[in-house]
Amino acid sequence: MRKLTFDKSHIVLWIILALFAAAVIAGAVALKAESLSTQLKTDRPINVLLIFEQDGKPVSTQLLMFYASRSKAALLDIPANTAVILKTIKRMDRIDYTYRAGNPKNFLTEVASYLDISLNGYLLFDEKSLARTVDLLDGLPLFIPTMIVQEGPPPVRLPGGAVTLDGEKVLQYLRYREESESEADALVRRQKLAIALLKKLSEKSRYFGDKAASSALVGGMGSNFGADARKLLLREVAKLDADTILLQKITGMYRNVEGQSLFFPFYDGELARDMLKQTLNAMSTSTVSSNSSKIYTVEILNGTVEKGLAARTSEIFGSFGYDVVAVGNAAALDYEKTVLIDRFGDKEALGTIGGVIKCSNFADAATYKGSIKADYTIILGKDFNGRVCVR
Repeated sequence: MRKLTFDKSHIVLWIILALFAAAVIAGAVALKAESLSTQLKTDRPINVLLIFEQDGKPVSTQLLMFYASRSKAALLDIPANTAVILKTIKRMDRIDYTYRAGNPKNFLTEVASYLDISLNGYLLFDEKSLARTVDLLDGLPLFIPTMIVQEGPPPVRLPGGAVTLDGEKVLQYLRYREESESEADALVRRQKLAIALLKKLSEKSRYFGDKAASSALVGGMGSNFGADARKLLLREVAKLDADTILLQKITGMYRNVEGQSLFFPFYDGELARDMLKQTLNAMSTSTVSSNSSKIYTVEILNGTVEKGLAARTSEIFGSFGYDVVAVGNAAALDYEKTVLIDRFGDKEALGTIGGVIKCSNFADAATYKGSIKADYTIILGKDFNGRVCVR
């Protein structure tokens, strides 16, 4: 039998290959920081997923989109059970199906593909890192309407009122679910937590001037950014005014499929994709003004005989972050064309609102004799197909 020999030169070869691989990885991480810095300098949007993970699954995923130079930002909630055609496995399932604990690479790919948006990366908070981050920030201020007591396991004990929660209590806030709580209420709670975290980062912005404090802050969270890029990203996020961030949602309906509840977005996600494109476009073209932080109120009236049209349209505008304060029928139900009535006087905002349903038929308040209920009134006509106005 031929005797096997061990060639020591192979060790040198493997060491060279390992060092080369390490250099490539280190270069890729450095490129992330350089790429992020370039985007900031060239005034391009930054799109980052904020992922809150529990038991190895994303219980809250928020897409943060912002223009640093304009102090404009939007936050979109992405339900974990959103039904999509998964690119990585070529079948329909919930969007978090391919998620792996601590490694959301495939999940990131699916979200970017479904929403047709380029993502810079993610910041991941599992139970340990979220609790640690919250404690480093001295707690998160949240409003809880009433005291929450659930036996679990694990048990939940949350005080009611305007409270500041430590890391462990924040985990409970993220975990609990009331039997009577609607999906809409759960979504609001998820976004409240994300906003509270962003607001606290802003309040503690001085941490980024301290090497030890900033390293401790970025060191605990998971990310595909290197440490320097994470510091740069968080420093820019801390400059945002959390109170003016536009809160958005994907609208759709829930269906039971093979024993599990899946969320099916309206128009197969086309509405959500349109919403993101229009939001990014609005943020890129707008300049900071006295009205930049205003959430415009909208009244939607049905000027046709199609029942429920105004109510369904209110879901569309609600998903874009507008405050729909009134829904009903117009004085007449024979409108041939949809009309947008401007009472606020912001023509830029009027154009943006019209863009939601692709309508450019505008009118002044003097042409409408109804009572004033909102900044803008939309009267739906026969040219509106339920999504957009058509010729």
